[in-house]
Amino acid sequence: MLYVLLYQKRKVCLLIFCILTSIIVNAQAQVSGSVTASDDRQPVIGASVLIKGTNTGTVSDASGRFSINAKQGDVLVISFLGYLPREIAIGTQTNYAITLQPSSSNLNEVVVTGYSSQRKKDITGSVSVVSVKDLKDVPAGSPEQMLQGRAAGLNIITSGQPGSGSNIRIRGITSFGNTDPLVIVDGVQASLTNINANDIESIQVLKDAGAASIYGVRGANGVIVVTTKKGSGKTKITYDSYFGTQRPLKNGFPLLNPQEMADLTWLAYRNSGQVNEITKNPEHPQYGNGAKPVLPDYILPTGAKEGDPTVNLSLYNIDFTKPSYQIVKANKQGTDWFHEIFKPAAIQSHTLTASGGTDNSSYLFSGGYFNQQGTLINTYLKRYSARINTQFNIKDKIRIGENLFVFNRDNPQIGNQGEGNEISNSYRTQPIVPVYDINGNFGGGAGARLGQGSNPVASRTRAKDNKGNQWDVQGNVFAEVDFLKRFTVRTSFGGILNLGYNYNFGFRTYENAENVGQNSYNENSTYNRNWTWTNSLTYSEVFAEKHNVKIFAATEAIEGYGRGVGGNRVNLFSNDPNFRNLSNGSPTGQGNYSYAYQNSLFSLIGRLDYSFNEKYLFSATVRRDGSSVFTPERR
Repeated sequence: MLYVLLYQKRKVCLLIFCILTSIIVNAQAQVSGSVTASDDRQPVIGASVLIKGTNTGTVSDASGRFSINAKQGDVLVISFLGYLPREIAIGTQTNYAITLQPSSSNLNEVVVTGYSSQRKKDITGSVSVVSVKDLKDVPAGSPEQMLQGRAAGLNIITSGQPGSGSNIRIRGITSFGNTDPLVIVDGVQASLTNINANDIESIQVLKDAGAASIYGVRGANGVIVVTTKKGSGKTKITYDSYFGTQRPLKNGFPLLNPQEMADLTWLAYRNSGQVNEITKNPEHPQYGNGAKPVLPDYILPTGAKEGDPTVNLSLYNIDFTKPSYQIVKANKQGTDWFHEIFKPAAIQSHTLTASGGTDNSSYLFSGGYFNQQGTLINTYLKRYSARINTQFNIKDKIRIGENLFVFNRDNPQIGNQGEGNEISNSYRTQPIVPVYDINGNFGGGAGARLGQGSNPVASRTRAKDNKGNQWDVQGNVFAEVDFLKRFTVRTSFGGILNLGYNYNFGFRTYENAENVGQNSYNENSTYNRNWTWTNSLTYSEVFAEKHNVKIFAATEAIEGYGRGVGGNRVNLFSNDPNFRNLSNGSPTGQGNYSYAYQNSLFSLIGRLDYSFNEKYLFSATVRRDGSSVFTPERR
């Protein structure tokens, strides 16, 4: 009987092993195939092959072949620009021949590629058309953050700070100077940072010389062209909103606890020969002088134990009238500095839009409110925006209109983005240091021989009243006239007016190894404006039903001007936010500055686009720029 039971158990185990083996083999099956186009039976190079509902995917090679690990029941989504996507359910077959059908609607879609528009299939340069619908799936404070991963060759790096600008690189770093791409919004050089994503109609990324050369030297780092929405049809009112939370890293930084830090100190002392000549043991004011380090009960007074007479609350003082005397209890379990300064934070966006139009006019009005609280405490971005886009048709030949965008944002920034800011101090300040001392004031390592990190909670709490305000007006007005059937003349004048105001207050500190002995106040304001005036003539004609010719010629004048002023003083008589102005500080050691700049650019532009039978394409672009930053003989 025992033998039978063992035999049955072995059969059960064998059955389980076979099932698990089949599951593993099924999960690791390799599926391969080829992707070709139905119109010319040529292989499709670079087609995307993605397992539906996952981030697992690959692309077809130069012969249209692909291979991917998938299991039975998975669905492959095969897509390529200009073709209809296909979905293939994986069965027992391991090799698939996939044919893609051309998408005429996609190829005939008209996109703005620089001063004018083209059908996708007529574009000769390297242009990525970004899906605005996919863009809005990412809750972020600016479209440039939403663009991450949306176009090949476009790399975007952001600090994560609400409202901060991003480093945008198209085709990598191409020079030793400024490597930012040119951003054009409705024909005017602008910034992506503060545009309301709900106002965007289309985004194109011009990546190579053939696509970006029409913008001259300004387009050397690539160009991002943004077109905002226009109204059409019956009056429509839409409301778009979302609310969510942002979460910091669950585990924070993987750091040592207080005892491990003490053991590491002992190890470092022994390895470097810093030991007592008699006892052969290290000596440290906090950890003692034994064979092993011992955590103190208090780090201030330095290395004190419970019952030590130096732990006397009557001696406590942090009011700067006499030397500081703090009593700071050691946190033997360790302070999680990362999660002390990083907290879950709310993010919300609201946009109300009214739009409509007839054969003679169109309009779009939108108002937006965006509020992103940073996961780093006391950081945030609050932005209020409004947009008005209108167009009026005078008879059938004349069109006039404007695009206007106005916003205000409240967005104080962390001044120090390098080593020494609050984030770096969250791993530099030792975990034995508590957030607060025994009186509820900020704790720290002043005089405690525990490194140079400062209390990051104290820094972020004191920065809560700092301000960073910006007001912007940007847009353009334009007029177009059609004449002689094939000609269109257009004039557009627009630009940006920017005003900024910022201030920050520096507190005296008492808790750190390196304290600041006086408070300080810094204040600055900026004024920037630029305008662009573009006049163009376009000729378009089809000869013998096969020869399509489009000629574009334009002049463009650009001018920029700006000023800034700022100052700082120390020893303000009060820390109260109501008294924060330069007049309340000491003139001794004060600083002030101002600056101004002005530049201009004048350009002549020409472009020829030719296609034969919608199959063979030719484009040529010429632009001559004259810039005021050079001497007259070299402009």
